[in-house]
Amino acid sequence: SIMDKVTSQENLPVLVAGAAIGGLAACLYMKRNGGSGVLDVRSTTNSGSSGSAVYESARAVDEYLQFHFATPQELAPIVGPFVSKEALDFPALCARETTLAAGRRGRVLDVGCAVGRHSFELARDFDEVVGFDFSQAFVNACNKMKTHGRSDYKAVIEGQVMDTRTAFVPAGIDVSKCNFVVGDACNMFDISLQGRKMGTFDAVVAANLLCRLPDPKKFLRDMHVVVKPGGVFVLISPYSWLPEYTKKGEWIGGFTDANGKAIMSKDQVRAALAAGFDVVSEKNMPFLIREHQRKYQIGCSHCMVFKRKADKTVVA
Repeated sequence: SIMDKVTSQENLPVLVAGAAIGGLAACLYMKRNGGSGVLDVRSTTNSGSSGSAVYESARAVDEYLQFHFATPQELAPIVGPFVSKEALDFPALCARETTLAAGRRGRVLDVGCAVGRHSFELARDFDEVVGFDFSQAFVNACNKMKTHGRSDYKAVIEGQVMDTRTAFVPAGIDVSKCNFVVGDACNMFDISLQGRKMGTFDAVVAANLLCRLPDPKKFLRDMHVVVKPGGVFVLISPYSWLPEYTKKGEWIGGFTDANGKAIMSKDQVRAALAAGFDVVSEKNMPFLIREHQRKYQIGCSHCMVFKRKADKTVVA
């Protein structure tokens, strides 16, 4: 029965997480999926595992605290020697790309901040950092890290063998520069920051977010308003399109047109931003997400740096 499925051993973590945040996880998921959906807690490394709801589970928070804050030895004690060093420190490198690209280092926006590592790293160089995520559980984790400087998480060793570890905010960071809120990347102008509009930014970074949005085209259009003229937009994505997150009709790329031509995401991103942005650079960025000590998701995101044109007449 449905009740047996909901109360099964596999789904107990989401019941606990749901109680802790007052059921908001289910509400957010249903909001993005037309008011219906089945919660099924699995690892975030399982592609398409129940759409955005997976990011509200306790397991997702644990996996992302590990992804963002674990040392290379903690993250990959066995496979580490076979993986590039860049893949073992992806979140920090996302921040570094943003810092290097930015001419002005006033305000920076971390879209889809997850559990906060990019944002904390950006605080080394920017005056103000705003991070938002659609997941209340992730934002709670960010604020816990900001307040306490640390957070325990469970790492899967093998099967049901777990190890409790601690994520730490890296040394030398002024966390008071960081503010974290819940927000929807497809409705950024509705986000409230301490009772006021979020405003515009000298730099914006969106890492591994684009292909998890229900309306990625709108997100890209809105960048023309969110990024100040002369500011930079750093877009990092593996273009891993899945219908659980984005209806196929909204995909930017990853399909063939009526003539059989392959439509590739990076080309469509360039076209979508061409009116308001110049391409500064592009590169590939590998990443590694751990499921257990011998199983990982390895990917290679495409990073493009755009500079907002000075023409203020360009609007979303």
